[in-house]
Amino acid sequence: MDELKNNPQIIELLETLEENGLQKEKGEVSALVSYIGDMEQTLTAMLAEMQEMRKEVNLIHNSTVKAKCENLIQTADGKIRQGIATVAKAKNNLIASAKGALQAFREKGKDALRNAANAMKIPETLDKLGKVFHSFAVSMNESVQNVQNARAELGGAKRHIINAGRLFFGKGAKEQELAVRDKGILSRLQSFFGKLGNGFSALEGKSNNIADKLRYTCIKDSVKADLDFLNGKSTAKSTPQPIQDNVR
Repeated sequence: MDELKNNPQIIELLETLEENGLQKEKGEVSALVSYIGDMEQTLTAMLAEMQEMRKEVNLIHNSTVKAKCENLIQTADGKIRQGIATVAKAKNNLIASAKGALQAFREKGKDALRNAANAMKIPETLDKLGKVFHSFAVSMNESVQNVQNARAELGGAKRHIINAGRLFFGKGAKEQELAVRDKGILSRLQSFFGKLGNGFSALEGKSNNIADKLRYTCIKDSVKADLDFLNGKSTAKSTPQPIQDNVR
């Protein structure tokens, strides 16, 4: 997933930031570009696994349990696709911001480039992405519990089938076999939702960690700039002017 890394505007922006000694700004842009690539890869893999899990759910024999699981699958599928749409929006906004920053540099120079890069508000963008994936993780944890409840419900039905099978052994044995098969699918579905929840939590954690690291770097740079200013090594500070946020 290197589409964003290979984007002409992103490449030019990173090179221009490097050439102008704007290492903090370059680091922020690079971090977001890398994170978006990770999100794309993770969500694409989730979607592929979702298609396979959907096929299994379609094989559930118990109609009541099957309907409940299909609803859970639909919810999870929606979360993944919402995540993909969020990534696409973040990517498009970043490209548009890069284009604007480069235009500002051509027209007004280095200070305008710095202001434009800072106005991308990349740590804040990462915060928003982290909150999105946190909500997805919570939803998947709820789905795990719902599948657990469905397994308990199926277990009750299985006991009823066993009792009925004492009178109608042939039919009861067949129904019991189907119930065991359904239970196996539910077990895999529960594990799958747990895996999705862990994946969303990992994306949330990475987003928050990167944002915190960028803020820490920014604070260190700010303290150094203040000391340089007091020591007479700098005579002015620039104030960022907002362009656009990368996630809305």
